[in-house]
Amino acid sequence: MLSEQIRKFTSATERSKLIAFTTLSFALLYHILIQVTFYKLNVNVMFFYNFFSISCFLGLLIAIKKVNSMIVPYIIACMEVIAHQILSDIYLGTYSGFHYFILLIGLLPFLVFGSSFKLSLFFSLITSTVFVILENIDIEPLYIVSNIVIKEIRFFNIFFSVAMILVINLIYTFIVYVVEKNLEQKNKNLDNEIKMASVIQQSFFKQDIANLKGVDIACYSRAMAGVSGDIYDVYKNGDEIEGVAIFDVSGHGISSGLVTMLVKNIIEQEFSNNKDLELWEILNNINDRVIEEKGDIENYLTGILVRYLGNKLEIAIAGHPNPIFYQKSSGRCVYFNPIKESVGAIGISDLPVFYTSDYIDFEVGDEIILYSDGVCDVVNEQNISFGSDRLLKTVKCVIDENADEQIENISKQIRMFRGKKHQNDDITVIVLKKTDE
Repeated sequence: MLSEQIRKFTSATERSKLIAFTTLSFALLYHILIQVTFYKLNVNVMFFYNFFSISCFLGLLIAIKKVNSMIVPYIIACMEVIAHQILSDIYLGTYSGFHYFILLIGLLPFLVFGSSFKLSLFFSLITSTVFVILENIDIEPLYIVSNIVIKEIRFFNIFFSVAMILVINLIYTFIVYVVEKNLEQKNKNLDNEIKMASVIQQSFFKQDIANLKGVDIACYSRAMAGVSGDIYDVYKNGDEIEGVAIFDVSGHGISSGLVTMLVKNIIEQEFSNNKDLELWEILNNINDRVIEEKGDIENYLTGILVRYLGNKLEIAIAGHPNPIFYQKSSGRCVYFNPIKESVGAIGISDLPVFYTSDYIDFEVGDEIILYSDGVCDVVNEQNISFGSDRLLKTVKCVIDENADEQIENISKQIRMFRGKKHQNDDITVIVLKKTDE
């Protein structure tokens, strides 16, 4: 029961009501005590006026739990405080009044109006103006009361306002503590959910790609924050490879990670069920299905499909960074340059797309390196990007090694370059190398 009450304070409305309830309670108590004072001083006008004040704050106190907006109760309370201070000036003199009550009530909107900063500022400016005017007006009292009594009233006002400020500060400190604890627990729960989602995703993507005939293949993927928006896949039939894919979903975190679970199946189905179609046609099918099945989800994706054809590779690119191609016979290690550039990513409705297929020779010792844009976008502590030139240079240095060693060394170079800088995107690298049959 207590924990349920504490959880209420995480609501902005409940916090506002608590501060308003505390302030109104102080105001009610103040007017009851000051009415007794006016009665003893025989200041009849103020004595009878305080019946109205007590009724006003008592009514607000009763109604405060039922209202959805604090604006009307605040205006009523604000008008009463200003009227009370003006009447105190008129009947007891300027010195007896404590105009700082007006200044204090001008700060309350920032606590009880939530995110309505402009409205809070408006009321604060009005009350501040009234405070300045009253502070600079000298009024002769209609009732003659000894200076000692006047000073006692003033000190009482000061004491009461300080006590109210202290109590409100303590309450607000408690609220902040409760909210922080609540956020801490929610963050802990969210971290656990992200870890679980990451485990599920890794299990979903996990494949046995060892001992495939004629190729040496290795993959590396590291999420920026638990769940990755990168998709990589190896298509095979028994121990024979049919193709590979790499796709990058826009955005980061759980939302993009969930999209990967959806589109991975779409890509795999279209690739496996349409062996008679060229890859550019398959990309069109994938684009249509992703648009239809993801609905209003705004994420889109870029990617590359590669079909293994023995001594050739078919490559189709959809808005993704071009892969690196190494030709052993010539020693050339360059970024693949398609005959015609494809246009458009995948999953954006009403966006015209144009995909093409390219065919390249793929002999023993040749290899292709696919990667997500997070690799080149890695930034070090000097805010320098890893970049495509550095990636190509890194690949050239390890090109004679097997696929696992290449992946290990490429990822190591990326980590060393990044240093202590936080990873700013998901990272995926795939190395596909042709070996002896």
